[in-house]
Amino acid sequence: MKNLKIMSMLLGGLLALGSLSSCSDDEPEGLKAKSAKAEYKVQLSQDLLDAASVTIYYIDSNGEQAQETVTSDSWTKTVSFASLPTKAGFSVQPALKGEPSQEKYIIEASAQMIVTVLDQHGATLGEPYVGNKKEVKGQLGPDYLGQYLTRISTRVLEAKAISADGRISDTTIDWGGNAGDEDPNINTGISNEGASGTTR
Repeated sequence: MKNLKIMSMLLGGLLALGSLSSCSDDEPEGLKAKSAKAEYKVQLSQDLLDAASVTIYYIDSNGEQAQETVTSDSWTKTVSFASLPTKAGFSVQPALKGEPSQEKYIIEASAQMIVTVLDQHGATLGEPYVGNKKEVKGQLGPDYLGQYLTRISTRVLEAKAISADGRISDTTIDWGGNAGDEDPNINTGISNEGASGTTR
């Protein structure tokens, strides 16, 4: 009788362990950063497009630099990154087309990047990163255009690193092109003396 009680207790214990084990198997796995997407948004004034050839450099879905020459005042690009870690970023780089012909130019360029990290189920993980708008605006005469376009190249850009666990942090990207070569807006025969108008 005593042996029967002990066996009964052991059997009950084994059943309880099996029940606990099966419960833990049913628990949902933790959410993990798996992929990401970046949205690049750029706005340009028509005067800027008239005066300059504008190239946008950006990081594409392969994590490589890509570029597009834009001819309209609005440009957007959504890029999906299938794996982490990676980088996301853009750079707006204008270069003078030739001798300016207008007495006054309204030059405006602004851009923004939004980065969203996704979990293993494709759902948004945490709060998306919404970057501050990078912008320069100015009303100026033709003599100042070269310097002003260089200001756009150095200010209207952003770069972020996305780690394997989904953290987003500042980073730098060597964009090449205008940013890495000699400034294309100097030695154009256009003086920066006697500039008129206001800039910020």
